[in-house]
Amino acid sequence: MGNVNKKGLFKRGLLILLGFVLGAASILIFLDYRGSFTPPEADYAREAPAPPAVIEEAAPEPYTAPAPVPPPMPAHPKGRIAIVIDDMGPDLSKLKELFEAGGPITIAIMPNQRHSAETAREAAKRGWDVLLHLPMEPKDIVDNDPGEGALLVAMSREEIDAVLQRDFASVPNVIGVNNHMGSKFTEDEEKMRSVLVALKKRGMFFLDSRTSPDSVGGRVARDLGMRSAERSVFLDNTRDVDYIKGQIRELVSIAARKGAAIGIGHPYPETIEALRQTLPALGPGIRVVRLSELVNDGRKGR
Repeated sequence: MGNVNKKGLFKRGLLILLGFVLGAASILIFLDYRGSFTPPEADYAREAPAPPAVIEEAAPEPYTAPAPVPPPMPAHPKGRIAIVIDDMGPDLSKLKELFEAGGPITIAIMPNQRHSAETAREAAKRGWDVLLHLPMEPKDIVDNDPGEGALLVAMSREEIDAVLQRDFASVPNVIGVNNHMGSKFTEDEEKMRSVLVALKKRGMFFLDSRTSPDSVGGRVARDLGMRSAERSVFLDNTRDVDYIKGQIRELVSIAARKGAAIGIGHPYPETIEALRQTLPALGPGIRVVRLSELVNDGRKGR
């Protein structure tokens, strides 16, 4: 009986000890497992993308008021202009280029040139006015030769008449005369009177090119009661297309104020190009006419 109890106690002690050992082992396993466990939120925190960078907005453009709409261009007031091209005769091709520029253009032809007669005939056939571009003595004749057929202040009336006769013979279809150079000759009233009397007898009109501000040509012509006119604008003192176009606009401005204006130019390529660009776009109120439409009728006060 005593032995049986001892065996029972031993078994219970052994079981308790085994239970204790198993419990301790369980506790150790649990603690080790818990230390190695990382909550999912920690991984998310490490892998979460950085917050987007703050983009600074550009400063707004300063406000600019829109340009005002220009008013419609008013129509040109009525007016007439005549274009005279001097120094024609040496080169017939220049006349063909002028035909393409528009017109009518008045052709002033130098006497005794290679193509003087042919230029005159072709221009007249076109219906354009033909002038004798009469050479006259300038003040600086040493540096500026007026050319063959020039009138000089030293000439007598008979000599003047003889030169005029030869000059007219070389240029057919002439209806008027304007001076080539002549800053000295046109200031001499006696000589100009001799010339203008001869022109009046031939039924010609006179256009004073006004190469001198002291020219007496226009006044003497009016005194004689002959048809005459005076140049308003030189178109091409500077050989530049834009400059010449500006001079044509000035001619139009004068015509708008006074009713008519006369411009004189030369057969330069720049002048012909400016005419080609400008004449078709003068506007409905401005007309290009023949010079003969603008000369006065010889009565004083006109």
